[in-house]
Amino acid sequence: MPENSRIADQLKRAFYGEAWSGPSVKEVLDGVTPQMAAREVVRGVHSIWELVHHIGAWVNIVRRRVNGETFTVTEAMNFPPVTDTSVAAWQTSLQLLEAAEAQLREAILQLPESRLDQPAVSGGDTVYVLLHGAVQHSLYHAGQIALLKKTLLS
Repeated sequence: MPENSRIADQLKRAFYGEAWSGPSVKEVLDGVTPQMAAREVVRGVHSIWELVHHIGAWVNIVRRRVNGETFTVTEAMNFPPVTDTSVAAWQTSLQLLEAAEAQLREAILQLPESRLDQPAVSGGDTVYVLLHGAVQHSLYHAGQIALLKKTLLS
């Protein structure tokens, strides 16, 4: 199996299940209501909803950097604000997260394997490191969401 297919598989596992580390992003989000997602469980700690936006943002940032875009990540890009806490807005946030993952996975599958060892952007990490970072970052925040969800349910 080509390496880019292996990386795409790891991303899919991180989002949809069978991740070696434990529950995937989608698994920990199962059963989270908009009210739960919007709630600040611990003062100064991001809400589940904010983490969903953050994961999606970084999946998009990685895709854009792999495609050669150079830009500065602003705070609004890093943690896009939650401005509407309706059921429809929660569903939209979840759909955008899934779309971001699908777009990055497709971009990974389209990459020539020779591109993996090249810098993602001028002077930055290699494409290989950046793509694995997207997987690791998503799972890191899945763990945070799992803890927040557990706190909300107790």
